[in-house]
Amino acid sequence: MPKFIKPALSISLVLGCAILLAPASLRASGSSSGVVGAIEKKYAVTETTTDHEQVTKDGTTMVMKCAGVYSTPANLIVPDNQVEDGKIKSLNFFLKSMYEKAGAHVLQTNDKVYITKIDSRSDAKGDALKFTILTVEDIDANGAQKKFAASLTFKFKKGYLEETPPEDVEQAIEAVFAPDAGGDDAKSGNDSGGGQGQQQNQARAQPAPAPAPPAPAPAAPAAPPPTISIGESSSQVLQAMGMPLQMIDLGKKKTYVYKNMKIIFVDDKVSDVQ
Repeated sequence: MPKFIKPALSISLVLGCAILLAPASLRASGSSSGVVGAIEKKYAVTETTTDHEQVTKDGTTMVMKCAGVYSTPANLIVPDNQVEDGKIKSLNFFLKSMYEKAGAHVLQTNDKVYITKIDSRSDAKGDALKFTILTVEDIDANGAQKKFAASLTFKFKKGYLEETPPEDVEQAIEAVFAPDAGGDDAKSGNDSGGGQGQQQNQARAQPAPAPAPPAPAPAAPAAPPPTISIGESSSQVLQAMGMPLQMIDLGKKKTYVYKNMKIIFVDDKVSDVQ
C-alpha cells in the first residue's frame, strides 16, 4: 500500500467515527429560513461532478481574506477548520500531522474557492455555520493536478443565528473569505468603462486639427498716383516719384526717365511730361 494512502485511511477512520458518534443536531443541514436562508441565498453553492474535477453549476466564487486553512485532495476526508471571533483556530498537533502526511495544502490570502455545501447546527455549546469549500485552481498532489477541499466552521454562542441580523453574520464570514468582485469588475469595465476608455484612446490617437490660418489684414487703401505739374522743381518731382531709372543732364535741359514716363526740366522746372 502506498505510503500516502495510510494517513488518508487513518484520517477517514478517526473523523468518520467522530461523525458517527455526533448527535443528530450537529449533522442537520441548515434551515432555508431566517439568517441561514439569507446566507444560502447570498453565497450560491457550486455543484460539481462526483470527482470534483468539473463544475456543473456555477456558484459564488470566494476569495480567502486570511491564510491558514488546511485542505486536502477532494477525494479524501475534508479537514475542518474552525473559526472563532474572526480567527482561524490552529489544528491540534495530531490532526495537523495526519493532514500534512496526506499531502495537505494550506490556503493563502487571495486564493479563490467555491462553496460546495452550507450547513448550520446548534447544540448545547452554541451555534455554527459550516462551509465546505473547493479550490478553483488545481493543485499538485503527488504529481497529479487535483482540486483541494476543506471546511470552515464558524462558531457562535447559542442562539446567535436566531438573534443576529444576516448582515452581521455575513460580516463575520467575510472577515475570513468573501465574494470575488474581480471578475464582475473586469466585466463591468469591459462593458462600460472599457468602451469609454477605448473611445478616449481613439480620440487621443487622432491628430489635433491644425489651427486656422490668421485672417488676412484688411488691405490698405491704395495711395493716389503721384501728380506732376508743369513748373515743379526737380526736388518736388524726386519727392513724389522717387529716383528715376535714368537721368539725362544737358545743361539747362534735363530729362528724368521713369518706367512709364519721361519728365523734362528746363532751368530746373518741369516743362514737359511724356
